Amino acid sequence: MTPISFFGPASGHTVARADGLEHAVSLDVVTITRTVSETLCPLPDGVPPDPDALAVRIGLLTGHINLLLPTAEAEHQRTRPAGAVGPGLVGYGLAYIRRRAVHEPPNPHDCPGAADAWAKESARCVRALLGLALADGREHQHAGVEGVEE
Repeated sequence: MTPISFFGPASGHTVARADGLEHAVSLDVVTITRTVSETLCPLPDGVPPDPDALAVRIGLLTGHINLLLPTAEAEHQRTRPAGAVGPGLVGYGLAYIRRRAVHEPPNPHDCPGAADAWAKESARCVRALLGLALADGREHQHAGVEGVEE
């Protein structure tokens, strides 16, 4: 079973369909990767983050995490080798993201620097989750995971 299928351009964006725990979800890969790239792009020296733009970006990243996390967790469960002890590195990473998702981000208007750091860490989480959600059997074979159907 391959958990992802690409539908091609829809409104100029690459859309993927990923199987999560309960149902398939549509992923606008271009929008998600653009949000991550824009968030991780460093600001010019001496330019503070714009609190309003930062609030919007944090909202987008939170939505991306909420969309991608169940799919990534389902993919991890599907590809985890039988008899493996403990959650493994990926499982620990997913647990970190799940624990982090329950905390409120810093208010960008009160503390833009902390909110910017929060957004950058959220962007790295989204990047990792997207990679897991889009992984197929070939990636798992190269990573040495056995028992994955193609």
